Amino acid sequence: MLELLTGTFLLSLLHAAIPNHWAPALAVARAERWSLRRAVGVTAVAGLAHVLSTVGIGLALGLLGWRLSARFEQAAAWVAPTLLIVIGLAYALSGAGHTHPDPQPVESRGPRRRVVLGLAATMFLAPCLEIQTFFLTAGTRGPFVLALLMGLYLLTTLTAMCTLVSLGYHGLHRLPLADLAQHERQLTGAVLVLVGVAGFFVHG
Repeated sequence: MLELLTGTFLLSLLHAAIPNHWAPALAVARAERWSLRRAVGVTAVAGLAHVLSTVGIGLALGLLGWRLSARFEQAAAWVAPTLLIVIGLAYALSGAGHTHPDPQPVESRGPRRRVVLGLAATMFLAPCLEIQTFFLTAGTRGPFVLALLMGLYLLTTLTAMCTLVSLGYHGLHRLPLADLAQHERQLTGAVLVLVGVAGFFVHG
């Protein structure tokens, strides 16, 4: 279980740090001259929408993994790590670039409620698909592990997004994160492969 928790934490942190997850909220906050508290609050709302759509898909996949492991208990011990390695290699070798669509720009003029809903909607429609492999694998370990991973993903993603908006609000936004999306596939693939390999040793 430790390897899944570590992989989920790293992947959640990696994806939350990519600018398109938090920069739109920061840009709107600056344009509207919001306070730091309001900027972080709106980021939390948008981030929660992103997390909920991701967890919704993950819950379905996790329950599928749970059902399959109940029928094929012996195979689950090696199928899940193999799946992580195969998908990880596929990501790593699929070239540079971000692995899911960037949220569309949100018009900062207009009622505040419409701006917030626009940010939340764009984040909801761009769920993180890479983490789903972990949720499927966690499902083979049981509902408790699946719930634990989902909670860790939610907490890590929201905390990282709000922290980065807070840093950006104070002018500390010149962090080496702009190029992170260019290497996201390779980094994502590396995390998946490492967790898959660790899974063999745990069950070995």
